[in-house]
Amino acid sequence: MVWQITKQILIFCLILIGFILLLLLPREREIEMLGPMQFEADYPFTLELYQESIQDFVSYVKVEKGFGETTGGNSIWSESQRFLNRSLKIIIPAFILSMVVGILIGMLQIHWRNRKKGKVIAFFSWLFAAIPDFFLFISIQYLLIVLMRNGLPQFSIFGDEHWYNFIIPLVALMIFPIAHLVKFTVVSMENEMGQDYVRTAFSKGMTRLEAIKHMFWNSFGPLMNQSQMVMLYILSSLPIIEKVSNYNGAGYQLLESILANEEMRALALMIPFLFIMFIVVLTTQVLKHQFVPKDVTAK
Repeated sequence: MVWQITKQILIFCLILIGFILLLLLPREREIEMLGPMQFEADYPFTLELYQESIQDFVSYVKVEKGFGETTGGNSIWSESQRFLNRSLKIIIPAFILSMVVGILIGMLQIHWRNRKKGKVIAFFSWLFAAIPDFFLFISIQYLLIVLMRNGLPQFSIFGDEHWYNFIIPLVALMIFPIAHLVKFTVVSMENEMGQDYVRTAFSKGMTRLEAIKHMFWNSFGPLMNQSQMVMLYILSSLPIIEKVSNYNGAGYQLLESILANEEMRALALMIPFLFIMFIVVLTTQVLKHQFVPKDVTAK
């Protein structure tokens, strides 16, 4: 267990260093005039420019003793925390609901696998897994606009000024992880159904629900591994969804800072996302250590 935690800390540090090195790649554009109304844009890259960029970064951190301040005089780190708190309203509920709802629906599909209900769940999980989240978000917005034109009370579907503005981005980010977890839960538990202990349990009169409960705990390890994929998907899709919804959170600001070549601001916004991913990985390791049967872990 100690080695697993140490390994994850080392991976976290390597990813952080890799992101910093990627962020410091020279991206300044040079425009050369070739003639009347003729221009050529170029993004030159040399090792000398890259080394200079890294040295400037190290010098800046030493002088500012941190991330420094914005042009308005505010601390970059405190400003990034304000945007992060706004995005956490989406990230945390999306992650928890995706894990819980996805696994529960997958267990229901197993329970109803030979009924019409199970086939309906399988169809919708396939359908929503094939729809991009931003397209789903736009579809939800369009549907709400149509409904508001036909009598639904008016409310804001863009921005972050109202307490409910996080709900539509939250729903859009949840759909694919839920569909993925439904399919993965079904596959994991179907693999368990072929095991000898399940046949023995049924032969001794155990009910289907009791058998599903035992299969769930034996599938707990692989299911917990999927929590990393779920969080990675949420964090990677967050900037686009916040941009499309004009929700001014950390994902939106991260995208803007990268496009504007604001390295320190981008780093201050990215570090919390990396730390969230690190916490999910550690929590997964701890839960597997505590709850996964040792004979299942050894497989």
